[in-house]
Amino acid sequence: MRVSTIISSSIITLLLLLGGSQTIEAKTIQLSVEQSNPPGGKIVEVPDIDPMYTGGSHEMTRFIANSLRYPREAAENDIQGLVVYNFVVELDGSLSNFEIMHRAHPLLDEEALRIIQSMPPWRPAVYKGKNVRSTQYVPMYFKLNKNGVRTQTTAQQRKVMPIDPNEEIFTIVDQMPEFPTGEDGLGRFISEFMQYPIRAKQDGIQGRILCAFIVRKDGTISNLEVINGLDNELDNEALRVLSMMPKWKPGMNDNNPVSVKCILPIDFKIDERDIASE
Repeated sequence: MRVSTIISSSIITLLLLLGGSQTIEAKTIQLSVEQSNPPGGKIVEVPDIDPMYTGGSHEMTRFIANSLRYPREAAENDIQGLVVYNFVVELDGSLSNFEIMHRAHPLLDEEALRIIQSMPPWRPAVYKGKNVRSTQYVPMYFKLNKNGVRTQTTAQQRKVMPIDPNEEIFTIVDQMPEFPTGEDGLGRFISEFMQYPIRAKQDGIQGRILCAFIVRKDGTISNLEVINGLDNELDNEALRVLSMMPKWKPGMNDNNPVSVKCILPIDFKIDERDIASE
């Protein structure tokens, strides 16, 4: 039986490449869709087409940069960090149900929420040709530098390694870490080794798991964790497969290899055709 386990490529690109030398071009998708309101306002966790900021991730980055008002107290005290919010994209593209998934500091958490709440309507998710409610998330990394202020968008544990207190762990660098065979190769690797847990499949459990890990200076992977889980068996399966990854190309800052914390979403999706054939 074939059970598809997929990765949200556009989000991986956003998290791993944003802030580097590469840019992200949003694909234009033209569909004739019918507005639908699933019974009980159902949220579709794995739609056919994910919700998207209007204009794509590049425009979203521009909006965030233009909207940012770095809290004065945070700037004066050199407070920086990663903030990740999860939310629902409604049928009309408005955003609701904001939930923080990764905290940095209350001042930064509040500013990130303010920016997301001020966003214009998104393009809603599509499932079976109809607009549906679905979840999405936006990571923002608040960073101070000598030239001013900037922000970048970007549980369980395995392979935990002690971190040298003198070692700086970056989130956004000049050149982000990369799987040896690129993003497509990462997708193929995960699809090849992922095994859908039988109980979760039988119970129809599917959706997105958000994982984090550190790519060390030598490319090794460590400190794998689930920062937004779905189901214990699915969470552990995601960590099992990610712990098998070979060395990555390390991140580079000022032409030097550095350790970088990366965030990777993995979508577990059961192919309905396979269920029907059983």
